[in-house]
Amino acid sequence: MNDVIELLKSHTSIRKFNETKIADEQAQYIIDSAMRGATAGNMMAYSIIKIRSKETLSKLAKSCDNQPFIESADLALLFVADSYKWHRFFWQRNINEAFPDYKGPCISDFMLGVQDGMIAAQNAVIAAESLGIGTCYIGDIMENYEYHRELFNLPEYTMPITLVVMGNYDTKPQIRDRFDKSCVVFDEVYPTISEEFINNMFLKNESKDSDFAVKFYKRKIDAPFFKEMIRSIKKYINEWN
Repeated sequence: MNDVIELLKSHTSIRKFNETKIADEQAQYIIDSAMRGATAGNMMAYSIIKIRSKETLSKLAKSCDNQPFIESADLALLFVADSYKWHRFFWQRNINEAFPDYKGPCISDFMLGVQDGMIAAQNAVIAAESLGIGTCYIGDIMENYEYHRELFNLPEYTMPITLVVMGNYDTKPQIRDRFDKSCVVFDEVYPTISEEFINNMFLKNESKDSDFAVKFYKRKIDAPFFKEMIRSIKKYINEWN
């Protein structure tokens, strides 16, 4: 097993950072690595907003479901699915003269931007962790549509898809279990999912807590933050035709 695979297999989220700064050179390595991620048609249909302002991080700690550790990060990278720049390019080149049916970015543009942006984010995470820097994905950045749009001056056809907070740390949490490979990786086609399959998939969870399903649903799916996330995502997506 090589060093890259060892690094990938040892990933765990860091939610407690120390005060050691991330060097500017390290931050640049991370961003450069993000930008070398695979991208559909070489369009790079995303943007990265680099955040080091403690004032902004403090605001995000509140707006991203009240997670105080966000404020202690030394660096955060906001990954934005971005069809706006290509739309502006087509508009400035009068693309409608050659293609009268052009109505602006569509839902497929949105999905490609999400894919490109998440690939870039994961490249950034791998680069950071290779430098000994801790990372944590913050999906709650998709909430509070109006607030985050104003905070980051986001134009139409853009959506913040993930926030990655980074910092140096003293201790690394224990690696968490994943589902068994047989529940995730299938050969050639998607299998018929039986009741037994589901029982086996969640056996470890329910052996520790027989009420796992109810408690998980209440903590995640039925939680106010999740309902707010649904509301905000719908507002973002509605901008794409």
